[in-house]
Amino acid sequence: FFFHAEDGIRDKLVTGVQTCALPIYIALTTDVIVGFPGETDADFEETLRVYREADFDHAFTFIYSPRAGTEAAGFDDQVPDAVKHERLERLVDVVQELAARRNEALVGSEQEVLSEGPSRTDPAVFRGRTRGGKTALFTPSAPAGTAVRIVVESATSQTLRGAAVSAVQAR
Repeated sequence: FFFHAEDGIRDKLVTGVQTCALPIYIALTTDVIVGFPGETDADFEETLRVYREADFDHAFTFIYSPRAGTEAAGFDDQVPDAVKHERLERLVDVVQELAARRNEALVGSEQEVLSEGPSRTDPAVFRGRTRGGKTALFTPSAPAGTAVRIVVESATSQTLRGAAVSAVQAR
């Protein structure tokens, strides 16, 4: 995020995410790069704080790596690799913690899932995506391209598991 308090962007982001009221469930994700040149310990702690406050469903996390020909590659205040890796590990822990909590909150709910066909690890279990883009594993089977409603029976930070209860009628 690398926000500066005087920008006001952090507060607008967090407030916008927290007050967004939609009639359907959406999953809000973000991308986070750690270790950009000049990132201080305080900047990184602010990134963790903003991520927690915004309560994202998930994040795609990356370590900054210099690219030849870019302005940032020439900056003097490069963050050491060991620091970048430690920060990424801490960020991923927070991302996984919040994703698990958000997914566990869906246990017992019905979710619409678009079947992608059999799972890669167990052909008796089918895999698909919810409307919010979450991976769902379910039984009984549903052909790829079929929308089904599942009741979520369990969850991890990455996956919902459930039982298909009905097909979804085409709109």
